[in-house]
Amino acid sequence: MGHFPLLDIAIGLTLIYTFLSLLTSELTEFMTTVLRWRAHHLQQGIMTLLGESIALRRNPEEFKNTITGRLYYSSLIASITQRSRRYRQSVGPSYIPSKVFADALLEVLQALPEVERTEPQLLQSADQTIGELDWLMSKVENADQLPSRLKDNLKRLANQTQTQTETTEQQMERFRHEVALWYEHSMDRLSGTYRRNVKAFTILIGSILAVLINADSLYMLRRISENTATRSVIIQNAIQIQGCQEDLSSSQCMDKMADLLDSTTIPIGWHPVNFQQQFPQFNLVYLLKAAIGWLLTGIAISMGSRFWFQILDQLVHVRETGEKPAATEEQQKTT
Repeated sequence: MGHFPLLDIAIGLTLIYTFLSLLTSELTEFMTTVLRWRAHHLQQGIMTLLGESIALRRNPEEFKNTITGRLYYSSLIASITQRSRRYRQSVGPSYIPSKVFADALLEVLQALPEVERTEPQLLQSADQTIGELDWLMSKVENADQLPSRLKDNLKRLANQTQTQTETTEQQMERFRHEVALWYEHSMDRLSGTYRRNVKAFTILIGSILAVLINADSLYMLRRISENTATRSVIIQNAIQIQGCQEDLSSSQCMDKMADLLDSTTIPIGWHPVNFQQQFPQFNLVYLLKAAIGWLLTGIAISMGSRFWFQILDQLVHVRETGEKPAATEEQQKTT
């Protein structure tokens, strides 16, 4: 089999990025859990959906009086809300199903103050021509505590429901379904925002990790390309972790990767040899070069361990396949 220096260099970098991505993903998951990012993002998204100011959530007493606060303290959502054992504070749920949200919001709206019925409304009520949805919307229109944006959205959903439903008995169930769809569409946009925020946070964590362990992509590229012995050892070890693609976090794969880190000399860390080669002269030029390498490492490992392992698996497969052997003279004569 022939030698593929560029392919070997790519495999070496990919193997290092796979290791670092596993560590970064665990750190990111731990930090987002401790900071309760999912719960906070969900609460902010619901307040925006209901047309309320996010600043109101900073004061617990003011938050209780908001529509979002009433929603969170309703029996349906309170039942899925966790409580912090350490601080004994309520923690909002990280996920609220659309049906639960719709039922909880209708529960809050139905608890609004009653509206005095006019004489025509009393006559219509006696004739049973006023449906439950009409009576609920009359509460919404006369509720001063509801944001105007929420009123407009509820009116739009109610009008849409009434045009699609002929009988008044089915209007309330249809309206509940429309509220659930409205919530789902908003959560789809919120999920995209959350993923972008987590991506940026992962780049930050990855860059900090790269500085702490001195994982400079530019330096690693130079070391792997210049040192043939290091490159060959990394290639041999990279072949051993094939087959871990299905479950990278399994104990077997983690043991394999730990053994590789112990047995492989990889160009990371603040070892004196690495430091002298990275910074022949400790000045701004070399420091800026190292900073760019650390940032590149942070961006690379933010792609995720599964992404890098798939790339590694494909590169190793290409290397093992090798070049197609040239046809012999006898084969050429027979053809």
